[in-house]
Amino acid sequence: MMLTRIGRGVGLVASLALALSACGGSGDDNAPNPKGLEKPLLNIGVVPVPDSAPLFIAQKKGYFKAEGLTIKTQVIKASPDATPKLINGSMDMALLNYVSTFVAQDNGSIKFKLFTDSYQGTSKSFSLLTAKDSKVQKVADLKGKTIGVPAPKSITELLLLVTLKAQGLDPLKDIKTVPVPLPSMAAALKQGSVDAVAAVEPFVTNLQAELGAKPLADLVSGPTQDFPIAGWGGTDKFAAKNPKTVAAFQRAIDKALNDAAGDRSEVTKTIPSYTQIPAKTASIITLGSYPTTLSQTRLQRVAELMSEYGYIKSKPQVADMIVPNQQ
Repeated sequence: MMLTRIGRGVGLVASLALALSACGGSGDDNAPNPKGLEKPLLNIGVVPVPDSAPLFIAQKKGYFKAEGLTIKTQVIKASPDATPKLINGSMDMALLNYVSTFVAQDNGSIKFKLFTDSYQGTSKSFSLLTAKDSKVQKVADLKGKTIGVPAPKSITELLLLVTLKAQGLDPLKDIKTVPVPLPSMAAALKQGSVDAVAAVEPFVTNLQAELGAKPLADLVSGPTQDFPIAGWGGTDKFAAKNPKTVAAFQRAIDKALNDAAGDRSEVTKTIPSYTQIPAKTASIITLGSYPTTLSQTRLQRVAELMSEYGYIKSKPQVADMIVPNQQ
């Protein structure tokens, strides 16, 4: 079944490395630099998920070139994989999901700066599902049950905990969460090793098409409505050393974000170029949104929730992490 292959294929990050490097273009630090940028060649970490679409739109439309930038992409499985590379300088910027970014900063391993937004959750882009023949009919039935999440202390788990609390459960006492990789969630539901799973697109569509999985709750609604997911950033040292470069990157990505926000087809026709999601599926999955501004208020809310659920010890002052746009 096509959707089965999609679910498994999205996890095959290594197979995308060659295709993504081809998106980067050639160049070196000694190339002509008429814009006077501190670093005209950028090595950027990307995760092959819909969140990364603005970068590839900007690349395809020549927005980086117009700013004097050459982009080379480097595949990472998830945002935390970028941290050591950003620290040692082998990577300049990366797609950073906000939850893992705040966790890493809380651990004291790195000081991040956020340059632009990239992706925000929308209704049904993350969902809580159970098997079609499950006796679990509503969220309240999950008391004492086990729920599969992609990873501990992940965005998806945080959305789940907040949603369960909003629906009357004590998420730290009434349920148990266990890690289940997204491509393995269908098997976990079939085998009954979990009673429900918290998933993100395109796996939500995959689970419903393959198993007839039943949605129990929309994880991006109520207290998690318009939840920020990921943006582009780097270290505070890189930002301080390369202000003109950061500003040029911001301008290019902002143009792409406006394109993505104004026309869904810009996203759906770009996603298959750097992921294993076919065009047909990209056109039907529930996508998040692509914010045109980086909201301090919304990001601070993420930090507040992370603190409430024990993800971090001290809440970051998000305002200090954001690099203002410079036109």
